[in-house]
Amino acid sequence: MIIDVNDLAVGEMFWTEITGREVGISAWNGRYSHLVSPESGHPDLVLQLVDAVKGADPNRAHLDIAPTDGVDAAISRIIELGGRVKKEPSIYPRPGSSDATPSADWAVLQDPFGNEFCLIDPLSREQRSLILDAARSGVASDHDLRVAAGLTR
Repeated sequence: MIIDVNDLAVGEMFWTEITGREVGISAWNGRYSHLVSPESGHPDLVLQLVDAVKGADPNRAHLDIAPTDGVDAAISRIIELGGRVKKEPSIYPRPGSSDATPSADWAVLQDPFGNEFCLIDPLSREQRSLILDAARSGVASDHDLRVAAGLTR
């Protein structure tokens, strides 16, 4: 995957921190940085320096990232690194919105350049059950459903 950035150093700092990738090649030809998986050593994420600033339209492709310490902690870290929240955390799918059982705690964020990505944290069986019980008792807001499952305060 290639991600457009307006500053390679800022992009390297941001994306290495949130993905756990390492910089393999920095500023190759002044335009590209390759981020590599620590396990394989192969580049699987490339940052490309571009002049144009991302517009208001949503990305047509994006990364889904599974946080290791929950969505809220990941959001705090991402904001410290210069990212932004585009869509507040919610339960997906919301109880009652379909026949599907809630499966993830989910939020949409943006990197310092406006590129969108999702945080997706799968729910445990117990969390799904707590969410469904809360929904049956009339809890409707995403925040309150997340509280019921112990995902946030």
